[in-house]
Formats: sequence, structure tokens, C-alpha cells
Amino acid sequence: MIETVEFTGRTRKPLWKKINPIWWFGNEGEQTVDEAPWYKPDNRWIVRFLFWNFLRNPLMNFRNYVIGVGDRNYRVTGKVPALTIQRDDLSPPELGWQWSVIQFRWLVLPFFSYCGRRLVVQCGWQPFGYAEIKINWRRVAFGS
Repeated sequence: MIETVEFTGRTRKPLWKKINPIWWFGNEGEQTVDEAPWYKPDNRWIVRFLFWNFLRNPLMNFRNYVIGVGDRNYRVTGKVPALTIQRDDLSPPELGWQWSVIQFRWLVLPFFSYCGRRLVVQCGWQPFGYAEIKINWRRVAFGS
């Protein structure tokens, strides 16, 4: 089955931020380190801040707002449920392929993911607007 979801009411990031390479490394729109007391609790605040904002998810603003469409309104069409990134995130978890397509103005931005017992692959623009390429090998096979 196929499902379509509309994203509306998003606020665009200003161009002056998008052209600033330093801003690309930040995590605007994500929770802050102060909202995550569980993250590196034994480290000083400045260390937690630097790791959270610049090393935990490098180039998050770039992926979401510069080459991504996280600040735009668009339509997602994909395999039910269309907003799923990986099938093993479902309840109950599944293995297999997930796909979606973002339709933004005249652009068509594809996304697919695959979850196997050991291999996890993601490529394209996730339903929430992030651009991503990811390949992970699980140390323990799924379901073991």
C-alpha cells in the first residue's frame, strides 16, 4: 500500500545561515544538550555542548536545511507507513525495504532504506527532509 502525507507550516531558515559553512555543523531545530541530561553526564557542560552540537551529528544543519528540505512544505508519498525510516523501527519490527519520495515544487527527492538481519542501508532524502547516506553492519543479527 502507498500513503501520502503533507508537511505544512514550516518556517524557512534565512539564506544568510544557509551560506555560512560554520552554521552547517550545528544542530538547529534539535533538542539542546540541556534537554538531554543523559548525554555524557560525567563530562563538564562545555564538553557536552561541543560534542552534542558539533560532533554527535556533524553537518546536521547542512543535511537538513542546505541540501535537505527540513524547513520547507512538501508532500511525501511512500510505502505505508510513509514516514518510516527503517522497517525495524515499526512495532512489531520488520525486516525489508522502505521507500518514499518527497515532492517539493518541481523537485522529486527519493529515499530508500533496507534492514536485513545484519545490514542497514539508507540513501536519499528521509521523509522528514534530511539528506542521508548510511551503511551499518549490526554486530548481533536482528532478532537474535
